[in-house]
Amino acid sequence: MENKRHIDVLIIGAGPAGSVCGSLLKQAGVECLIVDQATFPRDKVCGGGLTVKAWRLLDMLLPGIQYNYRPITRMRCQFENDAVCEFQAEYPIRMTRRKDFDYSLLQYYLDHGGELMKGSFARFDQQADGQVLVTLKSGEQISCRYLVAADGSNSQIRQQIHGDSKLRAMFLEQFDEGKESDDVFVHFSNNYRPGVFYKFSSVGRDMYGYASVETNDDMPRHKAGFKQALTKFGVPVDRICGAYIQLDTVPHTADNVILIGDAGGFANKLTGEGLYDAFKTAANAKRAIVEGRSFSETNKEEFRKMEHQKKVYEFFFSPIGWRLLRWALRCPRIIKWLFDAKMKRETFRA
Repeated sequence: MENKRHIDVLIIGAGPAGSVCGSLLKQAGVECLIVDQATFPRDKVCGGGLTVKAWRLLDMLLPGIQYNYRPITRMRCQFENDAVCEFQAEYPIRMTRRKDFDYSLLQYYLDHGGELMKGSFARFDQQADGQVLVTLKSGEQISCRYLVAADGSNSQIRQQIHGDSKLRAMFLEQFDEGKESDDVFVHFSNNYRPGVFYKFSSVGRDMYGYASVETNDDMPRHKAGFKQALTKFGVPVDRICGAYIQLDTVPHTADNVILIGDAGGFANKLTGEGLYDAFKTAANAKRAIVEGRSFSETNKEEFRKMEHQKKVYEFFFSPIGWRLLRWALRCPRIIKWLFDAKMKRETFRA
């Protein structure tokens, strides 16, 4: 105990939420340390797409950030075997490789004086003096004024506070290296409702994915559904990888323990997009720490948005919502207007 380290802010997880939060704290002159068990660069199951609201917010938060991407504006959607709904989006989606993108964010943090330590979180304990004592699996202990959980959907900090999630989504992916298309394609079918099959054209490869709500640990069933979808679209089945995304957003319970990004369940309930909310909650965590305010207050817009998305999700996959979607996909102009309007409405709301 005598030799335990003290730090102002300890961040568990060096992914987008953790690295951006660390960079923002360094900009504000706050002492912080990021702990992660992975060796970077490391790959991760994720489409890697940054919508306009995400890349504009990132550019604003981290001035001069550089990363490799492909701009994609061609959008294609299809319901069952109906005609394909195709349109050009007003704003491009920046398609990245998460392995490289995440490393760019972490490197930005390190280049601006940030410190990274390799280690695995075991548990935390609130201390009588108001500090948080974190114990790593190595046995090493670190005390901190704030503990920020940015350790993803399988967050051990979230697990310690809130237990198991009641609702989560299963994401499966397969890559076609060396093949580059020029579109985002999303397919809707009753065979995988609630869920979708999709293809993203990324940097140096096409990525095929399958998302479905998971209430039981039924990986074999989801893999079978993904393989059927791949076969339907003439894609040879290769190595499939998967991950869970928590759909439950957990409440804020302690002012000195903050959950951001996927650790707090901040991902779009309908699309699975998590990067924008990772950046936004990272910025709101920094505000709470620097301004001495509650994360419930600085992040209230995100909490409210997550509750609204639950209702949108339930309606979208309801029988009437499903029928409306099928009808709308017969009208590309309507879909384009809705898509572009959403991007404009959320752009630059930092």
